[in-house]
Amino acid sequence: MRDQIIIRIPTEENAPFSWVKLSATIPTPHIERGDIDVLLTASVGFQVIVLVPGSDVVLQYVNVPTQNKQRMLKAIRYANEEDLATDADSLHFSLGKITEPDRVPVAIVDIQLMDYWQSLFQSSGLAVDVMMPDTLAVPTSDHSLNIVLENDAAYFRGKAYDAFYADRENLNFMLSLWLKENEDNPPETIILWCDENESPINIELPENIQLQHKPAANGLLGVVAQQPIDMDKSINLLQGDYSRREQLGKIWRPWRLAASLAAALFVLQLAVSYVQSSSLESQKIALKAEAKKIYKTAFPDARRIVNPRRQMEQKLKELKGDDSSSSVTFLSLLSDTGKIFQATSGLNLKSIRYKNKTLDVELEVPNYQVLDQLKQKLAKPGKRSVEIQSAVTRKNVVQGRLQIRGLSS
Repeated sequence: MRDQIIIRIPTEENAPFSWVKLSATIPTPHIERGDIDVLLTASVGFQVIVLVPGSDVVLQYVNVPTQNKQRMLKAIRYANEEDLATDADSLHFSLGKITEPDRVPVAIVDIQLMDYWQSLFQSSGLAVDVMMPDTLAVPTSDHSLNIVLENDAAYFRGKAYDAFYADRENLNFMLSLWLKENEDNPPETIILWCDENESPINIELPENIQLQHKPAANGLLGVVAQQPIDMDKSINLLQGDYSRREQLGKIWRPWRLAASLAAALFVLQLAVSYVQSSSLESQKIALKAEAKKIYKTAFPDARRIVNPRRQMEQKLKELKGDDSSSSVTFLSLLSDTGKIFQATSGLNLKSIRYKNKTLDVELEVPNYQVLDQLKQKLAKPGKRSVEIQSAVTRKNVVQGRLQIRGLSS
């Protein structure tokens, strides 16, 4: 098993994170606590698994007669739409491992919650490998019902994805309800994970069901320390738009053209410099041919290549602009504003789009004051104008959109 760090998100603002490390080199795992900086150091070299509140995640089985994943996602989104409390378009759907034909386990969560949970780690640079509901961290068995008690919460899990959360005061009611629903296939054992000598189950159990106590002084993380999570029977919420590949793509996509042109210019300048320092005409001819090839690769639509160096510089000048011209481009705007974004504490860039001499920037900042200060720093009379298009407070951060327009001199 790969070394893992299992992290629980704090339920109260400014409360510390808690986690447990599982590794062959750690014979006795113990619960640790600290802020995000301590967590960042502790997670180095470990697979990062984040447990989010299971009370915010709906687990369902959906009957879908297809094995194509894309069609399956579309079908699942609207299969049980009448059972959902909110519009399906505002929800994120993740698939579990399919073990029965046409029956798909699905985890459903609000998109705004997913964005909030991710923001807790993205701002610090902590890369999360798996994000899953904490109810699926409870041990599972085909013949047992596991119940974990933790403060005022009770976590239930039967077979595979049959898992749910309940307030502790409703423990006996929810247990009675679950036993009634499963009376045709009752468990052999109810395993109660709780403090030693605690017995909160006050209902009469059928004679064929045994009650077994197991110690769990530190709640769910204490249980995980004793019995690691069965990852084959969990659901990673980081799918679709929240997958690692998609997140990296969003970061890289706006820079792809600039990086390609910069690399092409570097190679071209290196080739031209070598040609100028060489006294051999044959090498000069060969390098000129190579320069033309590079130019043709960077600008495949070019038909007439006379002086590739000058033509490359002219193309880059058209894209980049310079201080002596009145041109406004993506690179010129980005060059002027990038340092200001980098120096702003707590800023998290979500996306950058460029069109018609204008940058549309979606970002998150700690508060409105920071957003207003950022606007003042970015604005430059005669060169740039800045407008705040929107600003909404969600989960203790301000999500805003700035429009930065370049002004031709």
